[in-house]
Amino acid sequence: MSRAPTPAIGRIQGRKSYHALAEHLRERILSGSIPEGSPLPNERELGDSTGLGRGSVREALRMLEVEGLLSIKTGRNGGGTIRLPDTGGVSRMLGAYVRGQQINFDSVLEAREALEPALASLAATHRTSDDIAAIAEAARELTQAGEDTARFIAANTQWHWAVAQASQNRILIAVIAALGDLLHQSNIENFVSQDVRRAVIRAHAGIENAIRTGDADAAHRRMARHVKSYRQQVAPVAPESIAMSLP
Repeated sequence: MSRAPTPAIGRIQGRKSYHALAEHLRERILSGSIPEGSPLPNERELGDSTGLGRGSVREALRMLEVEGLLSIKTGRNGGGTIRLPDTGGVSRMLGAYVRGQQINFDSVLEAREALEPALASLAATHRTSDDIAAIAEAARELTQAGEDTARFIAANTQWHWAVAQASQNRILIAVIAALGDLLHQSNIENFVSQDVRRAVIRAHAGIENAIRTGDADAAHRRMARHVKSYRQQVAPVAPESIAMSLP
């Protein structure tokens, strides 16, 4: 496969020139005028084309790398390659915000309780045959987990993720992935009793059926009941900080 052409970068002026270069490149990346996978000119070439010193160019590239818009490979054949934001970037930013603001665990559960019913409703409306298959496969794995707590938690997380993916709403998918990361730091092992497992499997079956048949109202209602029940069960044993897995 041929390598993407290197984009031309014009002159950059301004007192904080590295900010100006970063903003110029950021706008071109996010607007699509520099496609994902495109290589950037090296630091010397960027300096020559923009009129900036190597230090300013390096600082601008570092800013974009931190933002997840640029992948920098060092070494003889290194250089910068454009990439687009993904859910991992959203997770990192939301995680830093939650921890920095010392937002409590119950607020994260509230956010999940607000979002997941909407995702289930959208999944019932927009799901594809592949989405249905992914949800069903996660449900089978959940049932087959038996006494294996780690396997049960992993399958359960995958089930919720499959429902989110079926919504086809990439903004909500990114946010729920970030919430999942916050909740997936787990001291839930002692909480996953046999009763909880059975309740989860029953609830998932009802939600899955509503999604499969395209009943958005039922999917919303059943998911709302499921996540509300979980929050009520977890509340008495929940920690103050983020330290529990998504059940």
